Amino acid sequence: MTLTLAVMAQAEAFAASLADLTPVAERRGNYVDAPVVARTYVSDRVPPVALVRSARALVLRRRAVVVVRERDGYRHITPGGRLEPGETVEAAVRREVLEECGWRLGALRPLGFEHVQHLDTPPPGFPAAGFINPIFVAEGLSYHRSARDMTQSEVGSSLVPVARALRELPDWSATLLRSAQVR
Repeated sequence: MTLTLAVMAQAEAFAASLADLTPVAERRGNYVDAPVVARTYVSDRVPPVALVRSARALVLRRRAVVVVRERDGYRHITPGGRLEPGETVEAAVRREVLEECGWRLGALRPLGFEHVQHLDTPPPGFPAAGFINPIFVAEGLSYHRSARDMTQSEVGSSLVPVARALRELPDWSATLLRSAQVR
C-alpha cells in the first residue's frame, strides 16, 4: 500500500464516515508488532479499495460454519488474509480461504468490514486513520485438504453446526454469524 496524500485523505474520510455506525465488536491486539484496535461492522458500506489490506470470508455449508483453529488455540470464523500486489479483493479472499482451510467458495456476498487502527504511530506503509479488511459471506462449495498451506498460523478448520458455534464462539463472532444468516 503506497501512502499517497490521496490514500491518506481517503483513510481519514472513511474513518470519519464510520461515526454513524455501531461496531458489532471491538478488539485490541497487535498487528505488525504494533498495538491496534479493530472494530468490526456489519454494513453495506463499500470501503475504498486503496484502504484494503486483507479480505476475509465467513464460510457456510448447509447448517454449519467453518471454524478455523490457530496455532495458539484461538478459534475464529473469518479466514482470510493479505492481498498480494495486483490482486483483487475477491481473488485474495478466495485464495486465502483455500490456503487456510481448504474450501473453494461460491458467490461472495458483502457482510461488512473490519476497521483497524494503530494506537501509536503506525508502521511505514500504514495510514494513521487505519485500514480495512472487508468481510464476505460465502457458501463452501468443496473441500480440498491438499490445497491448504501448512506453513501458515492456521492448524486446521472444521465444519461446526451453526447452533453450536453460536454457543461456543465469542459474542462478536456469534453476532457476525447471526448477521450472515439473514443476508
